[in-house]
Amino acid sequence: MAMRRRRIRCLTALLALVSFGLWSGGIASADVPYGTFIYDLEGQEIPVQPAYVPDTFMHGGLKNPEDLYIDANDHLFVADTGNNRIVHLDERGRTVRIIQPDGDGKLNEPNGVFVRPDGMIYVADTKNERIAVFDAEGRYIRSIRRPQSAVLPPNFVYQPTKLAVDERGYMYVATRNGYQGLLLLDPEGAFEGFFGANKVDFGLTDALKRLFFTKEQLQKELLKLPGSVSNVSIGPKGLLYTTSMQVTKGQVKKLNYDGKDLLGEKDYGVTKLLAGQQKQFTDVAVDSLGNITAVDAQFGMLFQYNSNGDLMFAFGSRDEGFQKLGLFQYPSALAIDSTGKLFVLDRTANVIQTFKRTEFGSLVQQATDLFIQGHYEESAGPWREVLHRNSKYFRAHLGLAKAYYKNGDYVQAMREFRAGGDLNGYSDAFWQVRLLWMQKHFAQLALGGAVLLIGAALGRRLKNKLGNRQRKLWLTPRSIEGEER
Repeated sequence: MAMRRRRIRCLTALLALVSFGLWSGGIASADVPYGTFIYDLEGQEIPVQPAYVPDTFMHGGLKNPEDLYIDANDHLFVADTGNNRIVHLDERGRTVRIIQPDGDGKLNEPNGVFVRPDGMIYVADTKNERIAVFDAEGRYIRSIRRPQSAVLPPNFVYQPTKLAVDERGYMYVATRNGYQGLLLLDPEGAFEGFFGANKVDFGLTDALKRLFFTKEQLQKELLKLPGSVSNVSIGPKGLLYTTSMQVTKGQVKKLNYDGKDLLGEKDYGVTKLLAGQQKQFTDVAVDSLGNITAVDAQFGMLFQYNSNGDLMFAFGSRDEGFQKLGLFQYPSALAIDSTGKLFVLDRTANVIQTFKRTEFGSLVQQATDLFIQGHYEESAGPWREVLHRNSKYFRAHLGLAKAYYKNGDYVQAMREFRAGGDLNGYSDAFWQVRLLWMQKHFAQLALGGAVLLIGAALGRRLKNKLGNRQRKLWLTPRSIEGEER
């Protein structure tokens, strides 16, 4: 009897370990309060195992915080908007200092913060209609007010909300309702122009309006404005990344120095919207590999793309009163530290949540990085391991297809392209297979062709000879009869 009770207790303990993810040595997927998925090439949702799992949360009496920045030392700077201050935290979330000066440096609803490598702190001091600059010790230095320029419309409202500063000291500033794009200011604050503006959407509905609307109605349509830039970040190689609202594509952009979107104006985020829903991308962050992570506050979701803008993972969800770690009320900003950990600032919940990569997430990122760099053969091993863990991760099939294609194994490439749903890649591999077959059998094909040509030529000659003889018989019947007599 005692032995039986012991066995029951052991079985119960084992079930508890499995249930809480302790048996596997990590966080069980059941403990993650959201799903993780990707979209295939047709836009269909494919569930995958978690790429990131909730790690911890931190706060320091925040009130409606709007922005978050992580410097080279992995220290956090929070624009604590409701408290009119900047909060500086160390890598463990411990408060280092509070920047909340009086006098000329007093902040009024700061919405954005950026820290340069030398420690200089730039604050988008929204209600004061300026950029406030502080030194590395947190001392107020100067203000950058509304620039004077004939290019700026007289009714232009200069209320900076977010900003980024490049290595030259040039500032890229997002302003409230700034449909013209980012303001580009030189290190002294002089206006250099607008940068990275969105385009006005024009679709089938707009074309029909031009056909059937009256002049008065069309005049109102001309007042339609492009979506505004909601945030800006600087990534590797000095490229700028922006998020936008009220746009149907190009919600995330990767801009070069000419303001050209290197991602090609794609449609980002969820693929299907219900009536009344609208994408609200509030921030974007880029890691050392060039992977792009953007947050959509409407759905409380994070979307991670590779450097070409192809989706690797989507995860997260809105907190509908559950108050669980990993869910969001209104994610207003995010940042990535040097280890790849994600930090998400929740404006409504007044907390910062952190997410760490899983082994599966790291594996996909490693394979993707090798693939994008053109190291297809080196990426084959990680891609196989990804498929071993999840056979439905179609980008692994495409990665292997490229590796097989480069090695000249076009038959295997065809299989992988087909598994990944890439019809163009399948067609290219198929043509290579047919070309190789023709090259291999060239001698037989050439000999067969020559035999056919010779046979056709002989056939024509024989046909011509028979034809001539028949014509002679038809033209000289009497002479032939005489000869017979």
